[in-house]
Amino acid sequence: MKKIILTLALIASSMTVIAQDAIQVPPAQVSEVEGFNPASKRVYALLSGSPQLFSSKVKVAIDFGQSTSWLGAMSESMIVDENGKEIKFNSMIDAMNYLGQFGWKFAQAYVVPHGDKGDMSGTVYWILYKDVDDYSQITEGFITKRQQRGH
Repeated sequence: MKKIILTLALIASSMTVIAQDAIQVPPAQVSEVEGFNPASKRVYALLSGSPQLFSSKVKVAIDFGQSTSWLGAMSESMIVDENGKEIKFNSMIDAMNYLGQFGWKFAQAYVVPHGDKGDMSGTVYWILYKDVDDYSQITEGFITKRQQRGH
């Protein structure tokens, strides 16, 4: 009797095992998947924000791998308006919202403190990414001081 009950229990338990099948997308339909572009490339940028002395504004520079001179790297990478004037943002969130309208997305943030351990000030760095079809789309919608000067 025990053998029959054990055998029935084993049979019943083997019937309840469920496996998952991978969903296969035919190659012809891969391009139809929303947001998929086999030609796109993911590019990254480093957004750095420094607090302004006697101001609540933040000076923001963007590094997307462009060449800069060693001495003027920060100032050449500042985001400027069409007249070449540096755009001062209310906060890093304000800068992210500005760049977000051009397709940039947040990846990670970190702070490099200035001074000693008791000093709470520092430079804030945000790593952003964007999927582009062509590298010319990296700066689509904004311009840096270096680009505005034509270098």
